[in-house]
Amino acid sequence: MPGASRPYKPRISVNQRARKGRVSRRGRERHVRVGLLIAIAIGIASVLMAGLAAQAVVARSTCDNHPLTVNVAVSDEIAPAAASVAQLFNRQDHQAAGQCVEAKITAEDPAGVAAAIDGTASNESLPAPDAWIPDSSLWINVVRTLPLGAERAQPTGITVARSPLMIVMPSAAAAQIPGFNNSVGWSFLLPPGAGGPTSSQQVRVDLPDPTQSAAGLATLIEMSRLLGNGTAAARTSLTTFVRSAQPSAQFGSETSLAAFVTLANPPLNAHPVTVTSEQAVLSYDAAHPGQPLAARYPTGPGAALGTPELDYPYVVTSTDPTEVTAAHQFGQLLQQDYTAALVRHYGFRSADGITGTLPAGDGLAQQTMQLAPLATPSEAQTALSVWTRLQSGSRDLALMDTSSSMLMPSGVPGVTLEQELTRTATLGLALFPDSTQIGMWDFADHLNGSLPYRQLVPVGPLPGEMGLITRRQQLQQINMSLHPLANTQAALNQTILAAYQQMAATYEANYTNAVIVMTAGVDNAPGDIPVATLISKLHALYNPNRPVELIIIMLGSKGNFPALQRIAAAGGGAAYPVTDPTQVGRVFFEATARRICQNNSCGTP
Repeated sequence: MPGASRPYKPRISVNQRARKGRVSRRGRERHVRVGLLIAIAIGIASVLMAGLAAQAVVARSTCDNHPLTVNVAVSDEIAPAAASVAQLFNRQDHQAAGQCVEAKITAEDPAGVAAAIDGTASNESLPAPDAWIPDSSLWINVVRTLPLGAERAQPTGITVARSPLMIVMPSAAAAQIPGFNNSVGWSFLLPPGAGGPTSSQQVRVDLPDPTQSAAGLATLIEMSRLLGNGTAAARTSLTTFVRSAQPSAQFGSETSLAAFVTLANPPLNAHPVTVTSEQAVLSYDAAHPGQPLAARYPTGPGAALGTPELDYPYVVTSTDPTEVTAAHQFGQLLQQDYTAALVRHYGFRSADGITGTLPAGDGLAQQTMQLAPLATPSEAQTALSVWTRLQSGSRDLALMDTSSSMLMPSGVPGVTLEQELTRTATLGLALFPDSTQIGMWDFADHLNGSLPYRQLVPVGPLPGEMGLITRRQQLQQINMSLHPLANTQAALNQTILAAYQQMAATYEANYTNAVIVMTAGVDNAPGDIPVATLISKLHALYNPNRPVELIIIMLGSKGNFPALQRIAAAGGGAAYPVTDPTQVGRVFFEATARRICQNNSCGTP
């Protein structure tokens, strides 16, 4: 979220950090030998930095009391290097339209700056800067999809630094996962049963929120490449990954990674895994000598997969001609050897991919790395759109069949449809997160006077209080106490229409709105509306701008499933047969995956 600006004030100078030995450098292990070459590189970099630092000291400031200030917003972790570059720039004689020019560095969250630039920020507390160094070009791709962002964000083609992403675990947790000691691919982040570690290993994926973190967005893009989203099966797999991962704050600094590591310590003893940058790993390892993170460059399979990297582009965001000229002057210094040496000193790779030193004890030098293809603007926007839809809260009205049809055998020996419904509903309810709003009706025929349905629980937040218990607990209790009514028939079609009308009338734009029907699928009440009439009315009610999904789960095999499919499709949803309660997880993710599609474009499953 956008935050208040805070000018960056270096706490430790470059030379002080060097003396304390707290900043390490990494190597891009593309056939580069470690040892003598690194020693030579250290010497060259030291001489270079010493000379350029001397140049910065002797350069005379010519700015008067009214300089033209270029406000440069930068990602927090690269702020120390950017501030040092600005100090040199401000001691040089830079002029634009007859005014002295100086650069001012402000550490800002890239997601917040992006919102300020493209106009989606909710307030004016974060004004758009004159230039910008986010941690990834992914932000530029996202910003430029909007008209204001395309006007303001003008790429310069300058890359300030690079830092590959790594899949990371605390060492204590990785020691419990033998497979992590080998080559680790993106499939390691998948849930059990979908190609990831087995459930017995209890791996928990802490995925940085892709709307706030370039590392998280890059991860989502790679998982989309791995799983796809063009077919129903691919959409379900991607949905399973998104809904199984734990959205988290990004772990992009030594401090945040230290908090991440504590999850593996008693009493939690968890096995968390996340994605962060090589520079952040080096920062943590330097601050915790002898206890490095278990970190791996992610691998394929396939040429379309590999290791993405943060690339720290320099972007001019002012539209004022004089400010643009001044911003380009600062950009010229960002391309010089002084900047390259600085970013390597702070643990980044320079724009040409060259690194500083590698720590000796973490084993990173022995790993191979293949960079992933650059993400296209459409990939970034699609991944964000998918994430937003799958993470949006749902607002659901569940309809429970209590007609005598539910007394029929389910097909499993000794189990009735009623018992199958109870188990299925119990398992299904557990899959809904607390962000869900949900209510419940039951239905048969003339259940509530002349109406075939009655409200058991009004639609509302699952964690909301309903007397002395929460709505989730109340739903659980009602589900266990519902029983079919003997000698009753089901007015299924009338109930579906009434529920759909209510959800359409009370539609809330910030949620996925749906009617979920759990039924034997037998519509046999005298006087119930015909299927054709229901379908016609649902077609008339469906509004692609205010979509309500109709999800029908048919229990057993006695219902008219083709008719239920047509009814569900008319209501912008789908029908699913369930003959075993354990299938409810698959149905849940298949139904949730439909959110990826727009305007009912998924069709039938």
